[in-house]
Amino acid sequence: MAVAMEEKKMSRRALLTFWRKPEASGPTQGPPAPNPAPPSGPFETDRLWPRDRVPGPSLGRRLPLRPPGNMHEYLLREACTRCGLCIDACPADAIFRLDESWGEARGTPAIDPRQQPCVVCEGLQCTTVCPSGALQHIINVPEIQMGNAVVDRIRCITYSGQRCSACVTVCPVPGAIATSADGHPIVDENRCVGCGLCVRACPTEPTSIDVVPRG
Repeated sequence: MAVAMEEKKMSRRALLTFWRKPEASGPTQGPPAPNPAPPSGPFETDRLWPRDRVPGPSLGRRLPLRPPGNMHEYLLREACTRCGLCIDACPADAIFRLDESWGEARGTPAIDPRQQPCVVCEGLQCTTVCPSGALQHIINVPEIQMGNAVVDRIRCITYSGQRCSACVTVCPVPGAIATSADGHPIVDENRCVGCGLCVRACPTEPTSIDVVPRG
């Protein structure tokens, strides 16, 4: 593909920094299921979710959520050596390998926040052990760009008159999720890092909030 060849010609510095999020002003359980399944029923995030464009078994599938320091989806697939060091380094056991059904993406690291979200650990350890640069070393939390949380107003109980601030309380980034004057959760896309802690904290089933990966 012409686009892939263009990407391969990039310098190492450009490759590792091109998709990095600009700085914005402004934490276990067993290993998750090996293959995240989409929530049942209609969900507002579904229309926003980026789909796999690579021919093969994963074509058209919703893209997985990647760990902190992730490169653009298709650059990550090429750069990742499938070594598993990021999986071993994760203190929350949040990172797992995609299985064979993912075709070219099999063996690469992913996170399913409904099973175990990223806890934004001190030092962002998974980003310090990657030998290929598929996960870029991150120092500051605002640099994380896993995706953005999206609230489903049909499922969120605050839209039916009940009080809830679970997602706001658990969010590790000040201001990324706030409560509106009407008592509803509001996501600031410029601050949200996509860790998924809000997804795990949501009391509804299926969850009323999900993280759309950046793609």
